[in-house]
Amino acid sequence: MCINSIFCLPILMPFYQNHLGLSFHDFLIGESVFAASMILLDVPTGWLADQWGRKKCLILGALVFGLGILSMYYAIGFWTIIAAQGVVGIGHSLMTGANSALLYDSLLATNREHEFRKREGFRFALQLYACAGAAIIGGYLYSIDASLPFHVEAGICALAAALAFGFVEPPRHKKTVEGHPAMDILRTIKYVMHGHKEIAGLIMLMTLTFATTKICMWSIQAYTLALGWNPSWNGWIISIVMVAGGVFGHIGHKIWPSLYGRKALYILLAALTVALILAGLKITWFGLICLGFEAFVFGFGMPRAQEAVNNLATSGERATILSTASLATSLGFIPMSQIIGWASDKYGIGDGLLIHAAVIAVCGIGAYQLIERSIKSQAARSISTATGT
Repeated sequence: MCINSIFCLPILMPFYQNHLGLSFHDFLIGESVFAASMILLDVPTGWLADQWGRKKCLILGALVFGLGILSMYYAIGFWTIIAAQGVVGIGHSLMTGANSALLYDSLLATNREHEFRKREGFRFALQLYACAGAAIIGGYLYSIDASLPFHVEAGICALAAALAFGFVEPPRHKKTVEGHPAMDILRTIKYVMHGHKEIAGLIMLMTLTFATTKICMWSIQAYTLALGWNPSWNGWIISIVMVAGGVFGHIGHKIWPSLYGRKALYILLAALTVALILAGLKITWFGLICLGFEAFVFGFGMPRAQEAVNNLATSGERATILSTASLATSLGFIPMSQIIGWASDKYGIGDGLLIHAAVIAVCGIGAYQLIERSIKSQAARSISTATGT
């Protein structure tokens, strides 16, 4: 909960621009470095947590994360802020997975592992609410003094590390065996190339849709700058978007229950494209609402996307394909964010959003054709097999 109290979250773009003289594109390069470090260190830090101990990884991760946040404030230019983002990514990687593993092993040691889903859901909710609350406070702290969000967050990270010293490391009942994400990708490619192109299309749709939701969240800060709003508003806006995403995640299954599978992804990507176009045509408060639509897309769409993959993949490949889809979203964010970042710097955030809408529309049509052709091909083979022709 402490680590997710990210006070500097809503003011990163204003900080980049006003204090470092950097652009939206530069900001997205930093976020891409963070994403890349998370991808590269996912398995190594998981192995370290298994071998060295989850408690120690959480303590080290909190301290490194706080150091990275502090380094961001004291950065003097592009390369130093990029390096700081990398340090933040390292700290986050050290904690990712270790917290859930520590919780599960603690419950397992007391024969309460059946409570894991409930406890993990509660932990996730606390993280969400902590981040939303910190976003509001961070916006106001920045309006008082630009250094306050960074120093307060670094202090919170130190507090988190101190609290982690009180954790009791439970015994590990079995060693976790993990494969490298690159191997997951190779196995998935082999799987989809042998008669499962529909899954390849679904992964493309998931990448386009959910990488765009992340881009929308970061674009909100550039959008409010274009509107000339005070950065303190960013905290409220981002907080509302995050809480809305959580709410739609909870109640999404009650909304249009007959919409599921690939058709849900078609409609969500199309709606997201329209929202980006409306936001890009004219910089207004309504455009900000359109960007906030990503909360609905994420909360409503993610469970349906995972369900679509579950329904198509075999039991032996299901976890690998879902893992690859998640990794593909992180990888997809990197080039997609660079396109909108470059376009926004050159033509403005409005045109940047329009260009991004065009990119995901074209790629989405390609994914649609791949999926539908695969379905028709499979249907034709089934008929041929049934009739013996």
